Amino acid sequence: MENSPELEIRVTKTNSEKSEIERNEKPTFDLPWIGLSLLVTAVSVFLRFFWIELKPLHHDEGVNGHFLTILFREGVYKYDPSNYHGPDLYYISLLFSNLFGLNTYSVRWSVAVFGVLTVVLVLFMKRWIGRTGALSGALFVALSPGMVYISRYFIHEILFVFFSLSFVVAVLYFIEKKKAGVFATAWMSLILMVCFLPPAMQLPKLVVSGTSMQWVLSIAILAVEAVLVFLVMRMLLLWNGGRAIYLFLASASVILLFATKETAFITLGTMLIAWVCVVAWQKIVSSGFVESKRTGFFWLVQVGIPAAVTVAIVSYFEELKEGYETLTAFFEFSKNGDQTWVFNSIIFVVLASALTWIVYLTAEQFSPEEDTDFEVQPTLSKFREKLGGGLDLVLTGVGIVFVFVYLGVLFFSSFFTYPGGVIGAFEAYAIWTKTGSRDHTQNGTFAYFRWLMETEAPILVLGLLGSLIAWIRAKNSVALFTALWGFGLFAAYSIIPYKTPWLALSFILPMCIVAGYGIGRLVEKGDAFQKILGSVLAVVSVIILSFQSYDLNFVRYDDDRMPYVYAHTTRGFDDLMARVERILKASGSREDVKVDIVSRDYWPMPWYLKDYPNAIYHGNLTDRSDAEVVIAGKSQQADLSARYISTHRIEGEYPLRPGVDLILLVRKDIGGVR
Repeated sequence: MENSPELEIRVTKTNSEKSEIERNEKPTFDLPWIGLSLLVTAVSVFLRFFWIELKPLHHDEGVNGHFLTILFREGVYKYDPSNYHGPDLYYISLLFSNLFGLNTYSVRWSVAVFGVLTVVLVLFMKRWIGRTGALSGALFVALSPGMVYISRYFIHEILFVFFSLSFVVAVLYFIEKKKAGVFATAWMSLILMVCFLPPAMQLPKLVVSGTSMQWVLSIAILAVEAVLVFLVMRMLLLWNGGRAIYLFLASASVILLFATKETAFITLGTMLIAWVCVVAWQKIVSSGFVESKRTGFFWLVQVGIPAAVTVAIVSYFEELKEGYETLTAFFEFSKNGDQTWVFNSIIFVVLASALTWIVYLTAEQFSPEEDTDFEVQPTLSKFREKLGGGLDLVLTGVGIVFVFVYLGVLFFSSFFTYPGGVIGAFEAYAIWTKTGSRDHTQNGTFAYFRWLMETEAPILVLGLLGSLIAWIRAKNSVALFTALWGFGLFAAYSIIPYKTPWLALSFILPMCIVAGYGIGRLVEKGDAFQKILGSVLAVVSVIILSFQSYDLNFVRYDDDRMPYVYAHTTRGFDDLMARVERILKASGSREDVKVDIVSRDYWPMPWYLKDYPNAIYHGNLTDRSDAEVVIAGKSQQADLSARYISTHRIEGEYPLRPGVDLILLVRKDIGGVR
């Protein structure tokens, strides 16, 4: 009996799906891909770790360092929703401080590691945005001036963007993978070890006395916990190949996103809206409506986009003119010499991207491609299928909720030592909603657009090009989702009055990814002319980003004209701290010498003087002082003579940050110290 055509089609489709799954599961060793991936990763490591102590700590780093110092020395951290952000940064940094000491290197390393891991995660998106797309996107993240700058900062932002991306990647891998991979297994094991840490941290202090015995008991408990983690992971891996691990990792990423910064709901809300828009647009396209109106649709695009741009230019002509003049002045009068060539290169990228869009749109109109756009794309039906039913569905749901709740309580309660932190996690949103209604930097609605054009222009322009390509094709749901995620956040944060430069990283990351997709689409799937255009755009953009990353991170890291240099401590502050250190060392032991800080502005000084227990921060002038060193503000200079001139001499003036200078006074009986 011959097979019916319907049966043949069904069998062929099933075999095709099986071969796709097998190809996804079977490990392959693509040496060129591995080599290029390692090269991109090496670039990210170098830029984030080399000379990491170069710039002095920022005010916020000093405050974070103060919280960490208390946690490190006293074992106490209490989450306060009105005072900075979430708790996970401090506990991650605590691990590094225990391993490498409480110093600038260790705390910044704890953040830089996640900056590198963010680059690596982009490489894991190869099957959805293509080989060239993943490499290009990862390279853009590796070179992004802002991504590098904030990765060398002891603040929360890099952890935030890492957990944002890890959530997306975990969901994608759950949909497409049959079994949990090595990296997913390793991350899940690490999370389980963190979950089991409280007994190892708290129990020895309650059971035995003496540091040595506490260490012995802690190691014994950790060994038992390691065995338990092994058994739990073994059971998870035997359950449907451990595929549910990806959803547990997604759940962990979401709660750690909230445990990092209160803006998590903005990112997750934007992702949800982006996903709904992708589903809606793909339904419209798959319905045949767009195809039936193909000619009219392309004419609408060809006329509509230029018309919208024209209307925007006319409506905001004065603002755009002022912005253009500001941008040219930014590059012409740089502290690092005339950088007009950078400005001209950016203009080239803008014009070349516009030409590329016209070429691509024309090719799509008259010679539409029929390929499936890289690998199989995730769908809601696939997600439902992988969830399964019955007991599997129940157990998966319970696991997701357990991971979310347990990790949330664990971090916000400071590992079960401060229950008030859990309540504070909910109170935070009322506090930060009020904060978001204030224009913190007085830079207006277009601040992020101006900042990106000054330091991240290739990413913004290529991100827009990649987004348009993803929209016009509509087949690549991941690329389209990433585009809407990036530009959706860009719009949201532009509307919100509260603005700080590091918030831009939340949308720079997806912009880098969709920019990489656009380059990959042109180079891998385009005709000869598109390949040339894509290659030229990539090369010129890499040159611009490389220079600007070097310029920001190693030359102008304290230049307040640079967007990311926000009220940053100037390099002259290092001279002050070095001078104070020499004087105090020559005057006696750290336990005995005294420092009176009477200036109202002094952060991040507590981090630098954390080893001096008698460093007192008065915040205003005292009547007299017997301290070896007094540090005052220049604004207090008129009153210094009356209070300290009989006992101290003025040693010099030093900058703290733009507009704030400090005066160093040394007790007269202390001789000159070089």
